Amino acid sequence: MNQDPISVVLATEGTYPFYGGGVSTWCHRLTHGLTDIEFSLLAVATSPYPQAKYDLAPNVRTVIKVPQWGLLQPAEYSHHQPTSMFLRKRWNTSSSVVSKRFKPLFEEFFAALFSSDRGMEQFGSVLLNLQTYFQSYDYERSMNSVEAWEVLQHVIRATRESRPPATQHPTLAEVKEVYRLLYHLLMVLHFPIPTGDVVHSSAASFCGLPCVLAKIANGTPYLLTEHGVYLREQYLNLRRYVKSFFVRWFLYLLVEKVVELNYCFADQICPVCAYNARWERRLGVPEGRIEVIFNGVSPETFRPWEREARDRPLVSTVGLIYPLKGQLDLIQAMGLLKPRFEDLEMRFYGAASHSEYFGECVRKVSELHLEKNVNFCGTTKEPWKAFSNADVVAFPSISEAFPYVVVEAMLCGAAIVATDVGGIKEALGNCGLLVPPKKPQAMSEAISFLLTCPQEREALGRRARARALENFTDDRFLGSYRATYYRLSSRRVQRYLPA
Repeated sequence: MNQDPISVVLATEGTYPFYGGGVSTWCHRLTHGLTDIEFSLLAVATSPYPQAKYDLAPNVRTVIKVPQWGLLQPAEYSHHQPTSMFLRKRWNTSSSVVSKRFKPLFEEFFAALFSSDRGMEQFGSVLLNLQTYFQSYDYERSMNSVEAWEVLQHVIRATRESRPPATQHPTLAEVKEVYRLLYHLLMVLHFPIPTGDVVHSSAASFCGLPCVLAKIANGTPYLLTEHGVYLREQYLNLRRYVKSFFVRWFLYLLVEKVVELNYCFADQICPVCAYNARWERRLGVPEGRIEVIFNGVSPETFRPWEREARDRPLVSTVGLIYPLKGQLDLIQAMGLLKPRFEDLEMRFYGAASHSEYFGECVRKVSELHLEKNVNFCGTTKEPWKAFSNADVVAFPSISEAFPYVVVEAMLCGAAIVATDVGGIKEALGNCGLLVPPKKPQAMSEAISFLLTCPQEREALGRRARARALENFTDDRFLGSYRATYYRLSSRRVQRYLPA
């Protein structure tokens, strides 16, 4: 039976189409595979200037770039409104307007943010009111006003007794940092509410706020896909990168509210693995709104290839060089393997997306005298050959969701050693070896076992490919999302609040 085409707004943050990674791979396959769906991309970007790294599918009608950083005036880089409208909004944003209209809304925002009594509907209503205000008045003049600064200072004084002891006496620099971060994080509210038959966010984060507002204002069905658990990832990242306890505490509070807001308003939540669903249930998402949809890979592209001729054993890994990917642990495991496998080669495929961490990896190679064993090969356009050539493929991640690279390696018939994090166990089943994260000794022992047991390597590779063919193909992945889109679009709900 023919179905009328539907339109989907796909929201991303720091990923597609401007940056690489697993989420971008997922977006690319989704938009290219569902040719009967019209997509609009709402891409929250880290700066105004990124260039697309992917060839967009013909059914991607528009890309709305939403820069959060590298600017103070979002209207300067917005293509959704003419210059005349920007100027009119700026001229209309007088001190009187800020004092009488914006200041009460900003106070309501903090009241909802800090309150444990107000529900998510109230918080969503406040964000909708702010978004509506920014459609008529200038974001930069409002958020950079004396009134906004005074509201923040008052809130910090008023909440002092209810905060953790270490946050009760912040410095002026710490308060200023909170103000700066909030200015940029809320910049998504400057843009109009997206329109489509379905809105779909790739994370329970700030890129999901326009989807929440579309649900509240227009009753647009909201689909949320969780790749990594955004809340868990922020717990890990903020501890590493934000030194101030006060700033970190504020960001934890804000992120938790944003995540809960996404969970509250999403009609359907589709984690990429059951591991993620545990967090969603824990934060109150009813079981009936959770449906796992595994990532899919093309078995025609990823298949066993003939190995290159070589005279030394080879262990390979593929992934961005980044702290949560755990390459440093794999290098330490290599140091433990070298006494037994003197000629062992270890190849790292992937871009150094975190220069400081990459520097740590290079120094560790030198410290362990592994220069003749470890090769950083950069990105590869033929990952299937990297998987097929290796005797063992290792994935040392500290945190993961349901990584594409594991399924790709399975389809190539690789013998896999991976850390037991996220949904990796769901992918591998009994077709690979699992070890605890951040345990180089355990990683080295598992690799050593497979290097000395060629029959076991071949058996694991055969089972891994058979399992991936049964469960993790593009056809299953695309069919599940197509059915979900049409199901949601057919039962558009009544709006929660007037637009």
